[in-house]
Amino acid sequence: MAHRLLRDAQADGWERSDFPIICESCLGDNPYVRMAFTVFRWRPGRDARFKKTEICQTCSKLKNVCQVCLLDLEYGLPVQVRDTALSINSNDAILRVM
Repeated sequence: MAHRLLRDAQADGWERSDFPIICESCLGDNPYVRMAFTVFRWRPGRDARFKKTEICQTCSKLKNVCQVCLLDLEYGLPVQVRDTALSINSNDAILRVM
C-alpha cells in the first residue's frame, strides 16, 4: 500500500472510473444504484473503534458534509436539519450540478 502512495496519482489510475458508462435502459428501473468508491478505514486512537467513510468524496463535496458522520462541516448539524434551516431543497441542488 505504501508504494502506491509514492507513485504519481495519474499513473496509478486513480482518475479512472469504477462505474461503467451505460444507457438508461441498461441501468434499469431502480433509482438506488450502488456506486463504487474507495472506502477508507482507520482507528483514531488505540482504544477507539474503527471508522470508515460512508459516502464518496464527490457527494461529500456537493453537500459539504463529513464522509464518515454525514454532519455538515461548517455547522456540525445533520444535513436534513441544515437544509431545512437554510431552506435548501437538496434535490434541486444536486440536479443543477449534474
